Amino acid sequence: MILVIGGTGKVGGELLKQLAQAGVKTRVLVRSAQKAETVHKLGLETVEGDVTRISTIEAAVKGIEGLFLLTTPSPIQASLEMAVIDTAKKAGVKKIVLLSALGADLQSAITLAQQHAKSEEYLKASGVAYTILRPHTFMQNMLGNAETIKKGAIYSNFKDGKIAMVDTRDIAAVALAALTQNGHEGKTYAITGGEAFSYHQLAEKLSTLTGKKVNYVDIPTSEAVKAMTGMGMPPWLAVDLAKMGEFFASGKAADTTDVVEKVAKKKPITLDQFLKDHVGAFK
Repeated sequence: MILVIGGTGKVGGELLKQLAQAGVKTRVLVRSAQKAETVHKLGLETVEGDVTRISTIEAAVKGIEGLFLLTTPSPIQASLEMAVIDTAKKAGVKKIVLLSALGADLQSAITLAQQHAKSEEYLKASGVAYTILRPHTFMQNMLGNAETIKKGAIYSNFKDGKIAMVDTRDIAAVALAALTQNGHEGKTYAITGGEAFSYHQLAEKLSTLTGKKVNYVDIPTSEAVKAMTGMGMPPWLAVDLAKMGEFFASGKAADTTDVVEKVAKKKPITLDQFLKDHVGAFK
């Protein structure tokens, strides 16, 4: 049986659908009865708890062979994931698939990149068979801009930088392979889409798709931070995301990999397909 921690977000939700479709016996850690109801509709088992209460993890990992580990971004993310790794190892879990992020680096100026790197190093040293997934930024994050897009603009600090964004359905497909197939142990996979695009190009595609003009408006990093905190985002996370935006603007986020094709045995979902699938959100 596989345990999924982080099964109700963008990547985890897609992974649950694919596990259910594949008929893989799966248990999902959930925080509430409401979350459990969604999982039960897929025919999967649930256990209530969260990573801040290690006793609930101890109960969740009983009888588990494989673990998918994804936790909410936070300044203590690594310490929480380390505790889960220790608990899983003690329970005899044979394989852990960790969702990290592209750019994970102990020397990074981005807090999240540091946290991911700490978790990666800890998992590698744990003695448990592992696969580390390092996805690029998600196409689904664009849905967070839907309201401004409806008004004719998309704002960010990406300048003309091209970004090889990846659809979360493809990340989930790679995770499914890593969890259910042999040969992925000890591997670190950088997961990108099959193409890189700028937000100017995105705006043009959105204009064609919606039938009304959508402009990309480049804003200073300070304004990006202000906008995100104004929406209720924690200041540290807003600063992190704005720094990521500066990296995207540099043009160094355009490289693509063939991981989706080689590991998940499918072509990466294109930007055009993503926009077509979510057209209702942008109109």
